[in-house]
Amino acid sequence: QLIAEARRFSSFLLVTGSITASQIFEPNDAIIVQNNDEVILPLILGTFPLSDEFDDLISSLSPEQQRFARSARDAQTESCLFCVGFVEIRPQIEELLGLPANS
Repeated sequence: QLIAEARRFSSFLLVTGSITASQIFEPNDAIIVQNNDEVILPLILGTFPLSDEFDDLISSLSPEQQRFARSARDAQTESCLFCVGFVEIRPQIEELLGLPANS
């Protein structure tokens, strides 16, 4: 499983997608993780559960997390290379408070 957790006052974009050709990343879905959020993405490395089983597994998640999990599962079941990317979103509070970068 992939666990993405943002520290306090930090945020990043978690992007799932696939590599469709040499040096071409095709994003499928994304979610913003911020301020102590935690996203747990079950990565299925063996046998894939049936659609009904998968729906039962994610039924306790929020609608946004369910959509993200479904998108990630769809990307995993395709015949291309599944990948995950992180894009840092610089919190503007550092600039607002006049703090040095990465403080």
